[in-house]
Amino acid sequence: MSYNEDMHVLDLIMNPILHNVNEGILITDTFQNLIFMNESAEKIFNIDASSIMGKHVDLLKPGLQFHSMISQRELYVQEKAFIKGNEVIIRKGLLEVSPNAFVCYAIFRVIDSFEDDQLNSLLQNPYEGIAVFDEHVRLLWANEVCYKYFKCRSKEDVKENLAALIPPSTLRHSIEEGRPLFGRTIANSGRTLNLVYLPITRSNRTIGVIVKSTFSPSYPAPSQIPREPEHGSARYSLEDIAGNNKELVKQKKLAIKAARTTSTVLIAGESGTGKEVFAHAIHNLSSRRKGPFVKVNCAAVPETLLESELFGYAEGAFTGARKEGKPGKFELADNGTIFLDEVADMSMAMQAKLLRVLQERELERIGGISSTRINVRVIAATNKNLFGLVKERKFREDLYYRLNVVILNLPPLRERKEDIPILCGVLLRRLNEQLGTKVNLIRPEVLSCFQTYHWPGNVRELENTLERAINFCEHDTITQEHIPPSILVSAREGWEVASPNSLEKHLQEREKEAIVRALEKASGNKSKAAKSLKIHRSALYRKMLKYNIDL
Repeated sequence: MSYNEDMHVLDLIMNPILHNVNEGILITDTFQNLIFMNESAEKIFNIDASSIMGKHVDLLKPGLQFHSMISQRELYVQEKAFIKGNEVIIRKGLLEVSPNAFVCYAIFRVIDSFEDDQLNSLLQNPYEGIAVFDEHVRLLWANEVCYKYFKCRSKEDVKENLAALIPPSTLRHSIEEGRPLFGRTIANSGRTLNLVYLPITRSNRTIGVIVKSTFSPSYPAPSQIPREPEHGSARYSLEDIAGNNKELVKQKKLAIKAARTTSTVLIAGESGTGKEVFAHAIHNLSSRRKGPFVKVNCAAVPETLLESELFGYAEGAFTGARKEGKPGKFELADNGTIFLDEVADMSMAMQAKLLRVLQERELERIGGISSTRINVRVIAATNKNLFGLVKERKFREDLYYRLNVVILNLPPLRERKEDIPILCGVLLRRLNEQLGTKVNLIRPEVLSCFQTYHWPGNVRELENTLERAINFCEHDTITQEHIPPSILVSAREGWEVASPNSLEKHLQEREKEAIVRALEKASGNKSKAAKSLKIHRSALYRKMLKYNIDL
């Protein structure tokens, strides 16, 4: 009787109040059958309360699990859940109306995308233009800097300006990938903005994107604009590596495994196969992804500068040095990843110094008197046969085994030609965004040509070929007239090779080319050329006579 009376009081007094609050509310009896549901809760669950009234509350999804709270006597629980596409805070409670008889209740509040994330300080940054888009690429909000930059008075004016400058495809790409994008720029009235796309995620679901813009020096912005760090996070992920080739997929899986550890990784592959992209991806998959990613091209830095570039120098180390000294790339990569590209081009002396840093996990600046401990994950890359260089005593064996902990061997494009149509699609989209063009189609005979060509420059050469074609293309379709003649001729030779009758001729032509290159590289020295070709000098003379080579 007491329970029934209490419920009667609830119905007479509380019903008008509970029906007119913004938060969703539902109440059950002690058997967890629904006895009350207000209009706000109906909207959140997108349901008519009459269809479930008197039924068990766990028919609603997600289930509220009141039975667990009752069995454990938990009087109050707060949690989050997705309900019909909205993230909702749920506050659940028990009211014991008589011994072992409970009224269960739940209060639902849809999370506000901005206030609950405490984004106000970010959005009102006076030194950056910031615009917020929803998951459908609709402009939700822009800060005062955007209004001033475009000299706009209304949100519609800002929307029109941004729509003309920011490609919707880039916004959608950031939302779909759920990861930041860097390095994009837009220009307006002779001024340039550098853009960063930052997805807004909730429970592993992207619900929008924030576009931040920093002004180039030509824009009259305050001098105290915060600058981006010299070495930030890596830009690429495994999703940027397009293709379904079995060997490529195998290397991607190996990269995922490597990212779970802190072991040194060696990435081997020809130029243009994507070694740097793999390095970025491994960093972004690892526990160090919030740390710096620092790249050093060992072949591009002069030997005399490489040591200071890698390890830094102390105050007064040499004439012209900074007074305060300078940290090297290893110090800048502390708690992150350093990517040593073209590591095979290091001198033997530099190899010895690198080996010590890898072994001791400490370094000493040039001219310094103390050592600095570092916590750096090393990813190295080479387009050369390191083991072959070790046998030729051109690369330290101990360093080779120090680097060769986890090795990725990236296949050249000629060994995964089935991926060329996929790559062309991805590269066209990227190039169209960069160039502001709309060349979206490639003629079938062009793709056929691409799949026959041997691509010595790999994916990088394919990208350059497509960029050239786009620049020559006057419509939306790439045809053979837009392709370099050298590729067309080489591809036609490949078609001839497809005939068994011409196979021997093709092999002879390739052999002749290899001999000519070896002789040119050896400056006409027959002994050196024969050694590089791994044939006897007498065999070289016979082949030169056969192919009428006179060098």
